[in-house]
Amino acid sequence: MTALPDAAWRISRDVARHLGLGDIQVLVPAPSGRLNQNLVATTPRGRFLLKGSRYPDLETIRKEHQVIAFVATHNIPIVQPLADRSGETVTRAGNRWWVTYPWVEGAQLDAGRVGPSAARTIGLTLGALHRVLAQMPASISASLPRRPLLNATEARMREIEAVISRNPNPSAFDRHVLASIAYRRTLISRESSSHEAFAWLPTQALHGDFHLGNLLINRSTVTADVSISAIVDWELTCWGPRIWEVARSADLILDLATDLENGSPCLREYLSGYMEHAPLTSQEAIQLAPFYRASRVQSLWVIEEHYRRGHAPTDDIAIDDLVSLDWWYRNGEAVGKLVGELVRSTKVIGTIVT
Repeated sequence: MTALPDAAWRISRDVARHLGLGDIQVLVPAPSGRLNQNLVATTPRGRFLLKGSRYPDLETIRKEHQVIAFVATHNIPIVQPLADRSGETVTRAGNRWWVTYPWVEGAQLDAGRVGPSAARTIGLTLGALHRVLAQMPASISASLPRRPLLNATEARMREIEAVISRNPNPSAFDRHVLASIAYRRTLISRESSSHEAFAWLPTQALHGDFHLGNLLINRSTVTADVSISAIVDWELTCWGPRIWEVARSADLILDLATDLENGSPCLREYLSGYMEHAPLTSQEAIQLAPFYRASRVQSLWVIEEHYRRGHAPTDDIAIDDLVSLDWWYRNGEAVGKLVGELVRSTKVIGTIVT
């Protein structure tokens, strides 16, 4: 493992000293995390995750911590940031804001190891979480970023094309992006429903990034029925239609292509588990696949991240994105049909969350 630079040690020790954690004995990069600077520190008081936030705005981080504090009071497995003597959960060190969390032992499941039982547990967890987030007081939820139902997609795609056109020797990534943009335009022209058709969708607070990388599994259960020890990384918490997060999480967590070929046992268990805590309405079921597909077409953030930085740790996501997008346009109706069947078969009548 490459040794961390002296600056990382100096900054981490400043953070630990500020929180009274004692001197750092061991400091290593965290095993996960793409966009923030994450370190694992061992001190006489134990192990801690030091998260160097990518956000320069302190209020953005404080809003995230307000959400965490609220969810923590509702029997949801979560890890709260450590506070200093004044109650502040953010420390300034170097050129970043740092947040420190107690280290939680846990494993992360690979998508290929999520069977029907694990899928049900994950669905139950997301359903319970959505049920809690729907109760969030307005004093917290009012400040959450809203997921727009309509983005200026065409204008943003033209901006990216203009950037690429200024490069006399486009890279393989550039050529992939141009193909992705062309395919997105094709899909947009095919869409019969306008974005205004989604305006009625019930909305609420969402985790915003509910996937396997942000779910810690108890190590003793990784080869059996899984048990989730913590939901982490709340920095993308937002306000939007819950069916977006239901579909996105299934997309990120399950091997949907293989599952659909096998009769959808994992997707069925995931959705059934979710609806035990948060029943969907028949109207939501109808719009789940169309809305998610529309949101995927508009989602250009991984591409934009690349051209902001020149190279981004999310470039592999941008490469895989086109295949996944195409899959949803070819198979979304089958997913929507399954959702509709489960909603009709449930004996619990779903209520719209507003």
